[in-house]
Amino acid sequence: MSKFEKTINILETFSGIGAQHKAIKKINKKEKIFKIVATADWDARANISYSAIHNDLENKREKILEKNSLIKSKDIDEFLSKYTFSLNSKVPSKIINKDLEFKKYLAASVLLSNNQVDINKLDPKILAEEKIDLITYSFPCQGLSVANMGRAKGINNKESTSSLIWQIYRILSNAQRKPKYLIMENVKNLLSKKFKPEYKKWLLVLQKLGYKTFTTTINGIDTGSIQKRERVFALSVKKEIYTPFYNDETFRKYIDDISKKKKLTNKKMKKYFENVFNFDLNNKENIEALINDTPSRQKMIKNQKIINQSTNFIINTVTTKQDRIPCVGIIEHPNSVKNKLNYRFITPREAYKLMGFSDKDFDNILPLYQKGILTKESLYRQAGNSILVDAIENIFQAVYDIEKIGEKNE
Repeated sequence: MSKFEKTINILETFSGIGAQHKAIKKINKKEKIFKIVATADWDARANISYSAIHNDLENKREKILEKNSLIKSKDIDEFLSKYTFSLNSKVPSKIINKDLEFKKYLAASVLLSNNQVDINKLDPKILAEEKIDLITYSFPCQGLSVANMGRAKGINNKESTSSLIWQIYRILSNAQRKPKYLIMENVKNLLSKKFKPEYKKWLLVLQKLGYKTFTTTINGIDTGSIQKRERVFALSVKKEIYTPFYNDETFRKYIDDISKKKKLTNKKMKKYFENVFNFDLNNKENIEALINDTPSRQKMIKNQKIINQSTNFIINTVTTKQDRIPCVGIIEHPNSVKNKLNYRFITPREAYKLMGFSDKDFDNILPLYQKGILTKESLYRQAGNSILVDAIENIFQAVYDIEKIGEKNE
C-alpha cells in the first residue's frame, strides 16, 4: 500500500518493449508510486512484446477480446483499421493482410496497454482523462544517430523520424492539464556540436510551456549494467516544483550519486556476465544464432569483439541488428552445422537481458516467437531500440525523491 496520497500516472510514449515500465517496477518495490496508465507506439510487434511482458497477454488475450466484442475476424479488422501500425518501425504496414492469429494478439495488446499507437494522432485530451502526471518520450534516434554516417537530419527536419519530438509539443501545448514531469532519452549525439542548437531550441520551447529541464549523460556501465551505452537523459519539471538540483551540473552530480550505489565491482560484473550469457554448445537458441559461412561474414568476424574471450566482462552497445559493424560482439561456438561458421551472434534472449530484462520477461514472449507472431529480426530491433532499464531507473529515482521532498514539506 502506497504511503503517497497520490500515484504518479504515466503516459509512456514511444514505449517499445517498456523499459520505463520495467524500471518503475523496481522503484515500486519499496513504495508504490508510479503507474503506467497509457502507452503509444506504432510498432506492431513491439506492442505485442510489451503486453506479453507487462500485461500477461497470453493468458488475458481471449478475455479482453471477448470483453470488447472482438470475436469475429471482421470486427477485429474494423478495430485495427482505426490505427496506423508498422511492422518494421519505419513505414506504415497493411496489418489487414496479416493472419487472424497475429491480429488477435495485436488487438489484445492495444487494449491491455491502453495503447494510443500513432503519436501523430494521439489526442491531448488523454492527459486530463487519465490524469497524467508524467510523460516519457524516447523518440526515434535515426535522425541523430552517428550510424547514419553524416546523413542524420536532426529533430527539426520533417523528413527525419527524430522530428517526432515535436508531437510532444503538440500534445502539451493543446492539453488542458499539463503533467508535472517529462522524461526524455536519446543518443549522445543529440548534444553534439551539430545538433545541440536544435536541442537548445527544444529546451526553450519547454521553458515557455512552464518547465525547467535538467540534462545529463548516463553510461550504462556506471548504473549496475555491464553494457557500455551512453545516452542523454532529460528531466523536465514544472517550474513551481522544488527540486534538489538547480542546473545541469548539479543534476549530473545528483544522478551520479545514485549511480555510485549501483556500480558493479569486477566480481559482480562477472556474475552479471555469467547470468546473461549461455555458452552451451547444444542450446537451441544458441544454435539458431550461428553465423552463416559467407565471404562477408568471414570478413566481419575478424573485426568483432569475441565475447567469451572477455576478461573484463564489459559489453559493447546493443544494436538493432547483429549482422553489421559495429555490433555488440560475437561468440565462439564450435559446431558441425553445414554452411555455418564456428561463431554465433548473441541471441535475442541475451540482447534482452543486456538491456535489463529478465529470463522470465523473455519467456513471456518466447511462445509468440515460436508461433511466428514475433520474428528474430523484430526481437533484436526491440532490444536495440530499448532504453537500458538500469539507466532510466536513476531518473525515476530522482522523481521519487522530488515527490518525497514535496510530501515532507506539505
